[in-house]
Amino acid sequence: MEKNITFTSLIRPIKSNLFYDIAFGMPKKNSVNYPWTISQSVCAPQAYTTGVIDCTMCGITDGKDVFMMHICPTRKENSDFTTIKQFLLNKINFNNKDLSALVVGGRYYPHSNKSYKLFDNIVNFLKSKKVPTTTLKGKDIYEGVDILYRQKNDEWLISSKYLDNFINKEAPGVVLKKIFPEINVSDCDIIMS
Repeated sequence: MEKNITFTSLIRPIKSNLFYDIAFGMPKKNSVNYPWTISQSVCAPQAYTTGVIDCTMCGITDGKDVFMMHICPTRKENSDFTTIKQFLLNKINFNNKDLSALVVGGRYYPHSNKSYKLFDNIVNFLKSKKVPTTTLKGKDIYEGVDILYRQKNDEWLISSKYLDNFINKEAPGVVLKKIFPEINVSDCDIIMS
């Protein structure tokens, strides 16, 4: 077993310029891009997505690789959660006891009912599979959030220009609460600076 895999993922808010330095140093194939359906999902040791507003980002890791998807609630192909659930069942070995997940989204926007429903469906599905899941549920701020996972440190990096104003001035949990009033941290994760 690799010594850097702790099965405790770190969640860190970072400044957007640092986020983009890291993200743009990754291969393009590690980016989960528009049109934000299951087809753009990525499985790799590191992955990132940008501009999560009313979408839901779901990242599932075993400490070695991350499966990341960025799902837009208004796209027709994302309207049937059964399709998303089946996709996850086909891509993830849910018998792996080392899995943990991060779900980010459920934010207010003109399509908030669809956003909340998608977020809740993903969280409830992961709960049914007994995957320890940290959730960051949103607020009525029209500000895209960028999310990156790096296996090297088993860490999630979260960024937005709005959060840049608070990083290094307040504790990481307080910083994240500025944009995510509902934060539930699983026993497998730690919010760090």
